[in-house]
Amino acid sequence: MIEAKQYAFVCCVESGWLESQTLRMIESLRRWGGKFASAPILAVTPRMGPPLASKTLNAFEALQVDYIHLKTRDRYGWAKFLNKPYAICAAEDYFSSEYIVWVDSDLLFVGEPEQLILGDGEDFVACASDRNIGTTGVDDINEPYWQNICQVVGLEIESLPWIVTERDRDRIRLYWNSGIFAYRRSTNFARQYLDTCLCLFDSQVISRVSGMFFNDQVSLGLAMVSGGLRWRGLDESHNYSFGSKTFAQWYCGENLRAAKVIHYHDAMWAWFWDVFIDCLNKTHPDVADWLKPLGAMKNDAPLQWRVVKKLLDQVYKQQENIYIKSCRVV
Repeated sequence: MIEAKQYAFVCCVESGWLESQTLRMIESLRRWGGKFASAPILAVTPRMGPPLASKTLNAFEALQVDYIHLKTRDRYGWAKFLNKPYAICAAEDYFSSEYIVWVDSDLLFVGEPEQLILGDGEDFVACASDRNIGTTGVDDINEPYWQNICQVVGLEIESLPWIVTERDRDRIRLYWNSGIFAYRRSTNFARQYLDTCLCLFDSQVISRVSGMFFNDQVSLGLAMVSGGLRWRGLDESHNYSFGSKTFAQWYCGENLRAAKVIHYHDAMWAWFWDVFIDCLNKTHPDVADWLKPLGAMKNDAPLQWRVVKKLLDQVYKQQENIYIKSCRVV
């Protein structure tokens, strides 16, 4: 049996709506994480921004969550997609745990995620949730983009393993969803991941389908292959996607019932809250009973920090637009 201290969890948090999501994710892990419920957790603010609300910091203390604020970035401070690799780099320096688990804030733990446990011959686990901007091969619209970015990071595209996506069962070149993954800390994967992300940003190559929106996800598999990590795919139960945009197409009550980790996207915000709770009532009634009194997500940050955050986001957006105009679209 594993010891909780062998696994350390890390997530990002910033002032505003992300505070509410992060707290709810962490509390669900503490309640339904099974053998992971008491694992060390580090919440990281990876760039300049308003302070977290005292309510959030008090909740972190009650939930035994460590918190650090990284106020400097070497470059691309505007890029929220880089928050993830910077945060896990901080976690590698902070923890001595044998394994690091990254978790997005829009996750809800509803059962013990036992597939996160790495075997003796494994260094990395993640889920290939769906095709998204993955490529099925030479005739795929996304293939030129993947050929270009593989060249950028010094990989042959044929070195990417073929995998089958969980949701739509498409055969694609390796492409993970970055919402949740675990790896051996001794592999120094975090640095490889950050370097790969920065390499893609420096290349100024972006996808004609998604722009730079999924840079962190694209980089995840590329970094894993570059580092020679031994890997295993998580099944859909450990990254079950549930959101308003895909509900009609993807929802399956049987699959939700089997889920241990729900990647709920926008499903806990007011506009989709009732649908989400109704589905959980049928599949995870104990979780639904916990959530109902909490209500839909909302931004609880103090008004002055919401104003500051809004202004800062506008500056970041302007910087992002300048960057995108300088990019080559493939």
